[in-house]
Amino acid sequence: MSEAQAIRYENTVPRSMVHRAAVSEVFLTSAERVKERHFRCSAQLPRTHSYFSEHTHSAAHYDMLLLLEVFRQASIYISHAFLEVSAQAKFIYLDSVTRMADRSALIVGDRPASAEIDVHVVDEYLRHGQRSGVTLNMSLHINGEVAAHHERMSIRWISAAAWNKMRARALAAILADADPLAQRPPPLCPSVVGRQWLNNVVLGRDLEQGVTRLVAPLIVDLNHPAIFDHPLDHIPGMLLLEGFRQAALVVADRQLQASAEQLLLSRCHVVFARFGEFGLPTRVRADLGSLAREEHGRISLRLDVEQGGAVIATAELELLPVATSQPLTLVAGGVQ
Repeated sequence: MSEAQAIRYENTVPRSMVHRAAVSEVFLTSAERVKERHFRCSAQLPRTHSYFSEHTHSAAHYDMLLLLEVFRQASIYISHAFLEVSAQAKFIYLDSVTRMADRSALIVGDRPASAEIDVHVVDEYLRHGQRSGVTLNMSLHINGEVAAHHERMSIRWISAAAWNKMRARALAAILADADPLAQRPPPLCPSVVGRQWLNNVVLGRDLEQGVTRLVAPLIVDLNHPAIFDHPLDHIPGMLLLEGFRQAALVVADRQLQASAEQLLLSRCHVVFARFGEFGLPTRVRADLGSLAREEHGRISLRLDVEQGGAVIATAELELLPVATSQPLTLVAGGVQ
């Protein structure tokens, strides 16, 4: 690695530029404009993390949700630094498609991985003649190898005043029905969802299973230091993504006798339809009729999250055995 390249990983970018409170939660280290709609970022992937790398897998891999967080940080930094988006603007994530290209590139080595992220603006969203959103294609490289792609990531931004007005209406509508304990059910056993620490379990233990569906209550712990790094007025996409993953692991164990410690998240296509609110019962639902085991042991499943009778997010997930020699692919999206 040349001296010029090494400098790119010396410090993190300002935490405010990626909407994080803790410096330790900032993974992006630099960014530059390559050409008009092409940007390049660098990031350091931590070898250990209390949330992203706390799994029971026999082999340590950089977690796909960690890569999604890096992609999220890249999209926000590029928007502020190069697309003239105000530092006070609020971001909304709609959907995206991510594919893991090479699992071997994501095996944790003897030092933190230095990653480069290529970012291309492939479309723009205009409101009243002004750019208020973009669609991005991104790819993440480690040691010169493409490890993952993140495609068709659609984001929008609005002013803080518009956000506050929009959210005030929603919060007022649910205030009367809110129950502080509605989202804090007793948790599942950590090993069932591939975790060791109880505070990283996001599903309640009172599961409902019928012929066509498994339903699990979602735990929303506002004190979780990684999921709620800073105060929010809605359930973050990171939590919904982990809820989808843990529900899929429960289904794989119950229906196919494939334990969580044997499986990696390998594909997840997520669409966020509306905000998840605090204080309302929230359920992750797995469609058992969609469950399939394909070649190389791939397990696919469709899920959604329901709150107050409305679907707030949908997902198509794919899990793959850790021991497989086949490359992984993954699809996913995020909302802040």
